[in-house]
Amino acid sequence: MSNDKKSLYEQMGGTYTEMDGIFYPNITLEDELAEQNDFCGKYGDMWKKHMHDNRNTDYRHYLFTGKLNEKAKEINEQAYEMLDVIMNQYMNNHKPDNLESTIEIWKLKEQAKMQAEEVIFHDIIFR
Repeated sequence: MSNDKKSLYEQMGGTYTEMDGIFYPNITLEDELAEQNDFCGKYGDMWKKHMHDNRNTDYRHYLFTGKLNEKAKEINEQAYEMLDVIMNQYMNNHKPDNLESTIEIWKLKEQAKMQAEEVIFHDIIFR
């Protein structure tokens, strides 16, 4: 087929797939961009969503430089380190009345986790 009869997409090297008489362009994400959808941990993915929804320019910068997942994993690691420190401090300051009460210990740990996550959201995820 001559260049005159090819579409601009075909002239640029694009190809089509025919399905039920309709031609669909064969478009795929590059491997690097496809990897950006990888799971980066609870807090890393929360950070990615926050960046996408609220700081789109920064999000696109990380995405197009290929550093989005790297930064998200770093954020996730920082968040879990902070979670451990804050929970340990809370548990050291708030001892259960009954050391054999599983429910009481569980409640204290949940309170510690909620308090730690508030700090994590404010200082790491949403900054």
